[in-house]
Amino acid sequence: MPIISFPASGLELQADLDDNLLKVLRRHKVPIHYSCKQGECGSCKCVLERGEVLMQDYKDTALPETQRAQGVILACCSRIKGDVQLRLVDSDDYIVHPERHLVTEVIGLRELAPEVFGLRLKIRYVDRDGEPFIFSAGQYAQLSVGTADGSFIARDFSMASTPVDAEYDDELEFHIRRTPTGAFSGLLGRGIEVGGTIFVDGPMGSSHFRPRHEGPLYAVSAGTGLAPMLSIVKTALHNGKLDRVTLYAGFKSAGEVYGREDLAALAREFRNFRAHIVVESGAGAQDRVGRVGDALLADVTDFSEAKIYLAGSPAMVEAVSAAMLERGLPPGDVHADAFYAPKPARTAAATVCSAPMDVATGQVPSRHGI
Repeated sequence: MPIISFPASGLELQADLDDNLLKVLRRHKVPIHYSCKQGECGSCKCVLERGEVLMQDYKDTALPETQRAQGVILACCSRIKGDVQLRLVDSDDYIVHPERHLVTEVIGLRELAPEVFGLRLKIRYVDRDGEPFIFSAGQYAQLSVGTADGSFIARDFSMASTPVDAEYDDELEFHIRRTPTGAFSGLLGRGIEVGGTIFVDGPMGSSHFRPRHEGPLYAVSAGTGLAPMLSIVKTALHNGKLDRVTLYAGFKSAGEVYGREDLAALAREFRNFRAHIVVESGAGAQDRVGRVGDALLADVTDFSEAKIYLAGSPAMVEAVSAAMLERGLPPGDVHADAFYAPKPARTAAATVCSAPMDVATGQVPSRHGI
């Protein structure tokens, strides 16, 4: 059986030929970043120091050719072909929570804006002998609902609630946009109603709040990307962060705006917090006009010592991430979660990756589906 080794820690794992590398690492609770699990986000990068893997079905934006040439691979797209030696990409304050299985009851379903719903769940069952469900602000989970034919529909959504809500009140909240073609979101208010059952698996994702960071915090969202940014901002402020905390919430039109009351309440309670609502068209008198990333870049010229958290459309996340790196912010200080639609199965050319010279790499935007 192939051996996966990590010389830095002395860890050795057994695997089967053609095993998916990320699944093996997750099975053994190896603390690797991951998010999309389908080759789009680039979160699960690691360095192949020896041996080779077969890597296929990934986006070039997730793993540029220059990084592939230096031995960087994506664990989620790699099949094991023999013994390999790996090095994990370092990350500042990366926290690993075990994935849990929950059974929840829908206790709230309210329309936050046209076709945007706040889904509130009460945890009725949790595995691991009932240990509290713990996650880091900014992470997401997979929600599954049963259908009439006995199958399940599952999608990934970020927690809008804070870790305290889950640990002490057994409650989770998600913000979900209902779309005509959304297999899961289309059931909101129809198949998914108060009193119904939803299964939750998680937490997942590496774009989470770093509690030890000292310096300004900027949270930038587009649409329902506001959900994880609210969780991060609330957690930071309630944890006693004294540095400047600023949230930029972007929307395409005034009719899509939600969360004003929450943001206003936080601004009244915490003097170091400020929120900007940025609307592309039809902005109200109290809102800013334009794109949310442009508003951030217009306000801030010095990002030294800052951390940036991003969530929303891939276009926004990728554009702002690139701008941050151009301005000299280290990759490890940009934590991003782009919302990609579920990807249908497709066949792509495979790449055999062999270990070249040693290299250090940074983190790029991650994702979850809708």
